[in-house]
Amino acid sequence: MKPKCIFWKDCGVPGGGCCRIGRHGGRPSFGTCQVCSDYRGRPRGWGDWVHIFARPIGYVLNRMSNGRLYSPTKCQCQQRRQKWNSRPRRDAV
Repeated sequence: MKPKCIFWKDCGVPGGGCCRIGRHGGRPSFGTCQVCSDYRGRPRGWGDWVHIFARPIGYVLNRMSNGRLYSPTKCQCQQRRQKWNSRPRRDAV
């Protein structure tokens, strides 16, 4: 299944493609592209839906507290995103 990321481009690589921003050596496989932290496109699962709403909230908390309440480097967002993306969505069942 081809990724729906805006950075993915079909360039004739068997089982993969090319990454326009050069992640994963510039030629990620389909599976690697699906778990990339820089993925931009249609939500892959619940993790992406949560990320869409949580990211701006985290940004506001960081700005309001001058970095005391929320630290983007310590939030473990990517681990949560991957875990929740592995859960099946209702519309996919």
